[in-house]
Amino acid sequence: MLEDLVTAEVKDAFIGDPPESVFSDDLSWLDEIVYEVTGRIVNMKELVVDRFANEYRAFRAGHGTRTNDVGPFYSHGLRYLRPDEIENRARAIFLNGQYPLGNEARLKDAIDDVDARNTSGGRPGRLYFAAEERSLITRIGGSGHYLVYGSEYLYCLGMRTIGEWETRQALKSIGRPTMFVCDIPMSMMRPHTLGEFAGMVIEYLFCELANLPCHALSAGAGSALSIAQDLPGRCIVGHYHPARVHAPY
Repeated sequence: MLEDLVTAEVKDAFIGDPPESVFSDDLSWLDEIVYEVTGRIVNMKELVVDRFANEYRAFRAGHGTRTNDVGPFYSHGLRYLRPDEIENRARAIFLNGQYPLGNEARLKDAIDDVDARNTSGGRPGRLYFAAEERSLITRIGGSGHYLVYGSEYLYCLGMRTIGEWETRQALKSIGRPTMFVCDIPMSMMRPHTLGEFAGMVIEYLFCELANLPCHALSAGAGSALSIAQDLPGRCIVGHYHPARVHAPY
């Protein structure tokens, strides 16, 4: 995809004199090598983003949750957080008379405390995925709570309303850990997000050339991404139920 710019001569120049810093967030080190070797001025990150969008139909990623019915997901897709919906679900689960501490006043305090409607918190209007599915299952990444307990907002409300242990038991009794494999259309990917992954790919490939340590794709580096809209059901290409999930809590 980049062979017109990342020529054999560019690779040789990199291997012969690797830059002191090879990082994914700033690819100016590669821009400089390309200029020195080819004389062409280029912003490699912007170029890779453009070519990703033109060469690929979709960006594959995983979304972890807990459910007892996958059917509605294939019919209606994945929905970003609507606080009202989760709060009503919290009432159905935590205020059903089974938990001594559960009452409307405590739930209201929990809603105010979590403040999910605050746009600076990154919750409303965002639907999250992981490009590396293992980060949602294994100890690496430590994000297995989405599969073990489901909605993070629901978990946060529950632990403040009826207690942490009671919330864990209540949510684990519903459904089973489910990983949805999704193809996010490139048109739904934000340029900034594509830029982050473009940088990771470039860093990885060049570090591999010269046997340098790679930070971008190392264990625990993270591969989270979000979109600012619902994902249609047609974009879910499959699902599975992990037999074992590491729960960080």
